[in-house]
Amino acid sequence: MNRTIKDIGERALLKMFEGLIDAGDLPFNDDAVAFSLSEDLSLVINIDTFVGKTDAPPSMSPYQMGAKTTTMAISDLGAKGVQPLFTLASGTFPSDFDVEKTVEIVKGIKETSNNYGAKYLGGDTNEADDIILSVVSAGTANKNNLIKRNGAQVGDIILTTGYFGFTGAGFKVFLDQYKAKDLQLDKFKEAVYNPKARLKEGLLLAKFGKISSCIDSSDGLAWCLTEILRGKEQYGITIENIPIDETVIEFAKENDLKAYELALYAGEEFELVFTVNPQYLENLTSFMRENGVEIFPIGKVIKNSKDKILLETESEIIEIQPKGWEHFK
Repeated sequence: MNRTIKDIGERALLKMFEGLIDAGDLPFNDDAVAFSLSEDLSLVINIDTFVGKTDAPPSMSPYQMGAKTTTMAISDLGAKGVQPLFTLASGTFPSDFDVEKTVEIVKGIKETSNNYGAKYLGGDTNEADDIILSVVSAGTANKNNLIKRNGAQVGDIILTTGYFGFTGAGFKVFLDQYKAKDLQLDKFKEAVYNPKARLKEGLLLAKFGKISSCIDSSDGLAWCLTEILRGKEQYGITIENIPIDETVIEFAKENDLKAYELALYAGEEFELVFTVNPQYLENLTSFMRENGVEIFPIGKVIKNSKDKILLETESEIIEIQPKGWEHFK
């Protein structure tokens, strides 16, 4: 019996693609791809796709669909420390889809591109049974400044650019009909419907120049940590602190949920998760703070832990499972 993509999932499928893809200036399955333009310069490109029936939460506006798809594409360039110069988009729409709503989607793509300093240069349209949007973001960078996701070493400190759990809580409210207070609802709605890419932060990390690895957290914090360990069989990770907003902690308590699970496994957040040698940590923290950015140490890379990711709380040690958002499953 033939296997289906659902049988193996997105990540196993990508592994099968690895041998079919020509080498570039970034490793396979990094946040973006990079192609040499000259001895020193790379063209860095990312593409992300949004599908209405799987990616749009209830009542998401057409403008928000376009904006979110663009944010997804630009976030991955931010994780490489690259300023996007332009975006392109492809959209498929049902033939009976409202014209004005279609225009609103394109406005969301254009205005979001412009907000991050990129020009929107158009694209392609086609017909399908669902709204499917793909946005390409592209920029250039010195090869030596590209931040890869696979460079973490034993002893490196793991940090992030912000708080986790908003989307995990939001999905419980908007998809599973959990109840939330007004303040909680406002924060969850902003995270789910109007996410922001950490482009400024990624550019600052590249400028600092000592970052050993970086990845955006759109597939979930737990999966980010798994990716940091990819190919490093004698490495492990200990997490001592996950920055979780008080509204998420309160929501979890009120609904008999675990706040750390909302923070680890939901995905659709666009914080940067990155590593740095501890000798640079103080200077990095000062540099980022001087530029208006707070960063949060959450753990470290350790040796001889058999790929395990452990969350140390006051009362127990929890093994973090290597899971997150995965298409087809």
